[in-house]
Amino acid sequence: MKIVTPVNIIFVLWGFSLFAISGLYHEYVRHYLYLSIVVILPITTLSLFKQIKNDKIHGTKELQHLVNRIMILAVVFVIMFALTHQNHI
Repeated sequence: MKIVTPVNIIFVLWGFSLFAISGLYHEYVRHYLYLSIVVILPITTLSLFKQIKNDKIHGTKELQHLVNRIMILAVVFVIMFALTHQNHI
């Protein structure tokens, strides 16, 4: 399984930019987090539909793995939200 993929690199850069914005521009953190939700939800939903279709065709259980990855991503977002400086909001 490939770990370094373009999608993973984008998410890592997205996280680093969140920390940079959190440190430099406190007033834009909340907007950046809202933008994160708006961008990631369609990507995740599209991936979910592709996987459902693929599982039906091939009879695999990759959907369970995808749901587990989504849950891990949600936990990472909650941790990143908690780590950023939210005192000014």
